[in-house]
Amino acid sequence: MGKVASIKGRGSSVLKALRSIDRLSLILVIASATLLFVFIFLPIFTIVYNAFEEPDGGIGLKNFENFWTTPSYLRGLRNSVISAFLTLALASAIGVPVAFVMTRYNFPGKRIFTLLTILPLMVPPFVGALAITGMLGRNGTITNFLQWLFQSLGLDVALEGGFIQPSIFSIVFIQTLHLWPLIYLNTSASLSKIDPTLEESAKNLGASGLKLFRRVTLPLAFPGFAAGALLVFLWSLSDLGTPIMINFPEYSVFQAFTEFIIEGGYKEIASVISIVITAISALALLLVTRYVGLKEYAVVRAGAAPRAIQRKAGKKLSVMILLSLTILIIASVIPHIGTLIMAFTTRPAYGDWIPRGVTMEYMIRALSEESSSTAVANSLTYSLLASFFDIFLGAAIAYLLVRKKFPGKSLLDIVSMMPFAIPGIVIGLGYIHLFSRPIIGNFRLTSIWFILVISYAMRRLPYAVRSAHAVLQQVHESLEEAASNLGATKIKTLMSITIPLIMPGLVAGAVLTFINCFTEVSTSLMLQPIIGPFGFNASPLALQIFRESKGGPTAVRVASCLGVIQIIATIIGLYITNKLLGGKAGLAFGG
Repeated sequence: MGKVASIKGRGSSVLKALRSIDRLSLILVIASATLLFVFIFLPIFTIVYNAFEEPDGGIGLKNFENFWTTPSYLRGLRNSVISAFLTLALASAIGVPVAFVMTRYNFPGKRIFTLLTILPLMVPPFVGALAITGMLGRNGTITNFLQWLFQSLGLDVALEGGFIQPSIFSIVFIQTLHLWPLIYLNTSASLSKIDPTLEESAKNLGASGLKLFRRVTLPLAFPGFAAGALLVFLWSLSDLGTPIMINFPEYSVFQAFTEFIIEGGYKEIASVISIVITAISALALLLVTRYVGLKEYAVVRAGAAPRAIQRKAGKKLSVMILLSLTILIIASVIPHIGTLIMAFTTRPAYGDWIPRGVTMEYMIRALSEESSSTAVANSLTYSLLASFFDIFLGAAIAYLLVRKKFPGKSLLDIVSMMPFAIPGIVIGLGYIHLFSRPIIGNFRLTSIWFILVISYAMRRLPYAVRSAHAVLQQVHESLEEAASNLGATKIKTLMSITIPLIMPGLVAGAVLTFINCFTEVSTSLMLQPIIGPFGFNASPLALQIFRESKGGPTAVRVASCLGVIQIIATIIGLYITNKLLGGKAGLAFGG
């Protein structure tokens, strides 16, 4: 009886709290919670259920036993985890020193290098993997050049297999080239906010050089580094595009994709793989948040002026910095150069490295062929609609989290951020399992193109929520109270005061959503609806690039042209976001 009374008491208190919310907020709570429950929580729950469902219809651990006793699955998991840690280590070894140099020294050409450091983010990783393979793979441009150089020097060195082969080291190399700016951008953001008097005090006590950096500077900059490290680790662990492009099947997300899409719908083992990857991602997120949360970083404050901690580099140091950054940037633009060479030059004869001329043939073909041009139009449509959807949903959730108190507020926050830590392949599998069932007659939601809009919007919802959340915290509540005191209704106050003030953050979040949707790989390859917005071709751009990349030499060139279109969209989006966020667009990239 006591437990029943306790439950009734809690229920009545929840109802009382809900009644105290104004009608507009209550509508937003119900609508937001319903959408998140149906399109985020239920698909994930479906994956969990399928993982425990046994062939006889019962619930048990048979599927997990099959996973842990199958050597190929264990190798895939091992390769995924090792790749994530190696990528994180190499990206940190590059990004942290670059962040330190860029925030602590003034040297010739610094402004130019500040712009060049975000270049790797401008090439979608899916396209970058294709381009690097074309440059460093078998019969790649750089591979053939080095082979010619060695032969000219009389050296007996064979590079027939190329540098990029189906291996974990190739994946780490490609991922590191793309992801190191995430470490650099997040670490430099923390380094630039450190109170300079702390380092000066440490110097006065005898600390200098590496000891000062290790004992004082790096610990103070750890929150930013941890954020970048988490992005790199999660992105690497859930990367589907790179192993597919280099044809490395022993990678967990590739195995889940293969088991379900290619092998004919083996949903149980694909679900198990998805759960294992998600568990590792959640553990990484938990460890980082707990470790950072246990430390005191009150001295890392926004008021510290970056110029106060910068000093002019001497001639020798400037030369070393410029040489190191130049080598790094040259290596980082291999995907850019490779994409342009493959898209706009005539393919050389086998074994040659000098293109036979510049051509627009492949781009004309990419834009004129119905399958390719429709895929571009499809992705533009899907990404724009997903962005508009996220503007409203992200603003509503951020408004509730910042301005209102209601039961389940923390749960709403957690669920809205779940797609950040959950690999895209999990979302894709969950949508296939949940929405491929007939709704009315034979109609299935997965048969129509709007399922991609929904999946994109939910996959990238955290960008919109966090962008709106950040700007809403900067808008003082007294402005809304003043409007209410003058007789404005809740809706009028929201539409006339709140939304116009947070619009730059909403637009920035929408642009970031658009970029990531336009270059989305996992759900684009998993969800393949039949009916599109412009006919019966519903393929998004990433799926079309994948199909072309697996064709002949000419088809690969067309795929590169489609990649150029993705790069152009990314550059435009980054430029707009940089203007809106004051040069901090790169901080939002990852996974």
